[in-house]
Amino acid sequence: MTQNMMLSIIVPILSLVVIAAFAGGLGVLFIVLEGAMHNEIGVIVLGSALVVGVPLVAFFLERAVGEPQ
Repeated sequence: MTQNMMLSIIVPILSLVVIAAFAGGLGVLFIVLEGAMHNEIGVIVLGSALVVGVPLVAFFLERAVGEPQ
């Protein structure tokens, strides 16, 4: 089997594993946070921080890198 063939099999499987691990870890974090606080306010705050924070960080990183000349 050629290297290109192996990569075409491994990359999609690896991407599924990485996404499942990230989503599972985030889900566990939300469950633990809700259990520790005994209400939903912590989950709401963390979710809102992620919704606002991730695009904000991406904006600043893109701005710092700049456009290629």
